[in-house]
Amino acid sequence: MPQFIDAEVEVRFDQMPGPPTSFIWRDTEYRIASIQEMRRVLDFKKRWWQRRHRDYYTVRTESGESFELYFNRGPGRKYWVLYKKLDE
Repeated sequence: MPQFIDAEVEVRFDQMPGPPTSFIWRDTEYRIASIQEMRRVLDFKKRWWQRRHRDYYTVRTESGESFELYFNRGPGRKYWVLYKKLDE
C-alpha cells in the first residue's frame, strides 16, 4: 500500500528546462535514476485563479525506492510536492 506523504520538497535539475534529477526530503537528497511516468493534469472546470494544474512524476531513485511527485504549476506560487512513496 502506498505511503501518503504530501510534503513540499526542493527539487533539483541538471539543466533547465528538463526533468527533475533529485529532490530533498527530510534533509536527505534522493537522486532520480529514472522517470517511470509523467502526466499533466489540467483543471479547466474552475475559474482561472482556482485551477490546479499539476505535472505528476513517478520516479525511481538510485537507492531503488519509488515515489510520486508533482509540480503545482497553476496560478499563484509554483512548488513541488512529494506526494507519496510507492510500494516496492
